[in-house]
Amino acid sequence: MPTRQEKISIARIFYNLIMADRIVDTGEMKCWHDICRDYDLDRDIRIAARNISFADAVKTIRESVDRGADLLGDCRKMTTSDGFCAHSEALLMMALIAVFTSESSVKAEVYSLPRASFDIDIATAIYVENEFDTEINEAIRRHYRSIFKEFQLTGFHFVYIPKIIEHYSSTDPVLFRDILTFLAPSLNDTGIDKAYRSLMGMTTGIYCKDLLCNKCGFTQLRNTPPAILIKIGNSFVGEDRYADYLKIEVDTDILSTVQTFIDEFSEMLNSDVFVVNTSEERGDQFHFHGFYKQLLDIFLVRRHIRSTVVIDPYHEEILFPDIDGRADGMHRREKALYALMLCQGSAGINFNRPTTASEMKDYERRMKKVQRRYATIYEMFGGAKGTAPDLTKPEIRRPIIACLRRCIKRLDALYNIEDYNITRDADGCFAIHVEPALVSVASLKEEPPVPLQSSQLYKNWKDC
Repeated sequence: MPTRQEKISIARIFYNLIMADRIVDTGEMKCWHDICRDYDLDRDIRIAARNISFADAVKTIRESVDRGADLLGDCRKMTTSDGFCAHSEALLMMALIAVFTSESSVKAEVYSLPRASFDIDIATAIYVENEFDTEINEAIRRHYRSIFKEFQLTGFHFVYIPKIIEHYSSTDPVLFRDILTFLAPSLNDTGIDKAYRSLMGMTTGIYCKDLLCNKCGFTQLRNTPPAILIKIGNSFVGEDRYADYLKIEVDTDILSTVQTFIDEFSEMLNSDVFVVNTSEERGDQFHFHGFYKQLLDIFLVRRHIRSTVVIDPYHEEILFPDIDGRADGMHRREKALYALMLCQGSAGINFNRPTTASEMKDYERRMKKVQRRYATIYEMFGGAKGTAPDLTKPEIRRPIIACLRRCIKRLDALYNIEDYNITRDADGCFAIHVEPALVSVASLKEEPPVPLQSSQLYKNWKDC
């Protein structure tokens, strides 16, 4: 008999199969009762199954001895229990066959991801890779039409990033910028230009690493070899919406892999009539749904961006150029403190007073140095050095830190926003954990910002 965790996983897999076509009928219920009896799936098991993802369930069964191969026969019975294998059920069956049996001609993985992070239309097939593979990309370009049509004639939509970008690049730049401005009226001209340039430079590797992994949280693809990622369904894990994906690795014989996959998929369907997806961008027409919307939204809806930080003491500003943001609501005292903490780096500042007299002298010396550095930066932001707030006094320091934190929290387009905010560790040390490479300082002249550690602000801080 299977273990308890295997039973939970089995129940999850059958739950997804039953719900795949969003119809529950008497044939499926009869089959479900048989499954519960044969695998001893009691009420507690069935409840627990709703709280694990489809991918976790598949992983558990895959790691059990011969359990996957034994399970496939019952899965096939379930998909045809109503006398008809739907397109959505066949998608799940292809995933199960690919990961559970040695019969499968492909190397595959199944993933489940919260839909809020990344979500595309079911049956969308995207080519992904961590690094550019010259030979495979050449094979895709050579056979692109055949691959696209093979997928299209069975209801799939094949997405190859270079083809999308070629279409965008061939469009009149003025027209395309007009479209971007229409889609994101809140972006200024600089933001539109930056989005346009970023889109035109998009590659499959950038899409996979920077967008899917870093911005959408699909970290499982960080080191992926060349593969096709297929959306196979939606499900709930507890109360949370999840999207399920199948990844099939490919090589230079990608056309043959696609044809084999499509042939096996078609054989499962009980009808020769398919709903053909005719979605394809042509001429001066641009889609704004599914994958296309997600791609543009990542550039136009400035969310989850790992932004650089520019300190501009001469205009009394803290800027976040990659999200077209600035630290609004801060006064000079907060901005000077933010710049001070960036100079301190991960070492931070510990304001806690020591408990012993022997340590007090060293503490007072450190606090005087912190105050000198703060006053120097405060002066660079336009204030008088002698009037800089005294950070050594908690009643003055705490409101400044609180205000700064509130202002940074408003920049919710930032990726890992807490890295950009002042945080306090278990030892009471305050720090901002932005990598030094992301921080620069504007110069007084009309010149590009310089790295923080090469700036006059940093030199003044260090000399105190």
